[in-house]
Amino acid sequence: MNHSLYFEQFTPQPAQSEPLGALAVASVKSFGSFEEMKAKMNVAATTLFGSGWAWLCADAEGNLSILQMPNADNPLRHGLKPLLTFDVWEHAYYLDYQNRRPDYLAALWGIIDWDIVASRL
Repeated sequence: MNHSLYFEQFTPQPAQSEPLGALAVASVKSFGSFEEMKAKMNVAATTLFGSGWAWLCADAEGNLSILQMPNADNPLRHGLKPLLTFDVWEHAYYLDYQNRRPDYLAALWGIIDWDIVASRL
């Protein structure tokens, strides 16, 4: 399931740079701004030791949070809705980025389909 959510959130088309609508409002409410949400997501993804996932998730009231989850854990197991995820298992980026996880994350931000992510909210 983690991989399905991961691969379905990307677009081959030029991506919009940030979410619109309810997801944009929720990101401002929960983090102060989209840029702050993005920064926190990057920190979660770059500082997770070993293999796992960084998740943007929502609780039942629509409040957003960012979680680091080792191995194959995911927000559903904790009563949260998964919205956006970054796979930080080494196999996800090593061939293209070696040990440069921040460069891998920077590339992901450019291909996110925010309509898909928003539909998960």
